[in-house]
Amino acid sequence: MQTSGSFYRDANRVPITTDGLICKKSITFAGVHGVTNDKWGDDGGALASGVMFTVTGVVFAKLLAVCTESLTGNSSTLEAGITDHTAIFLPTETCTTIDTGMIWLNNATPATYYEIGEQSAAADNLPEYLLNGNDIILSTKTDEVTAGTLDFYCIWRPISSDAEVIDAGN
Repeated sequence: MQTSGSFYRDANRVPITTDGLICKKSITFAGVHGVTNDKWGDDGGALASGVMFTVTGVVFAKLLAVCTESLTGNSSTLEAGITDHTAIFLPTETCTTIDTGMIWLNNATPATYYEIGEQSAAADNLPEYLLNGNDIILSTKTDEVTAGTLDFYCIWRPISSDAEVIDAGN
């Protein structure tokens, strides 16, 4: 099996082990209906529920987002998941609550840090899902997200011999 995912490496090029391979996608929002049709953040446009990561085969996957430029856009909301379950990875969040330096994670309010894996606090954990070819999508649910940038990180592990998670390229 050959994959385009990679491990981060130290200065000596030795792999730094993680919970899996990491695939990153940066999304810059520019949703202004009638002006920037079909860009990320355009509610009702082609990327209103766009594929971020293409998933092939069977994989375990986790997802988080880091804000590198504060999001703007009235009452706009975002969520991330899969078709028919659009908020399993990142539940509906008002975009104006996501500011530079914040992490968007599971059911927690965006913050600059989290304690991962608290068994008693579902809002602070990083859930892992078993997917079988289910692409990971980002949905603009209400109004336009007019500006800002999020870096999405999919941390995944292959199960089947044809497993792969890649940036969808849009």
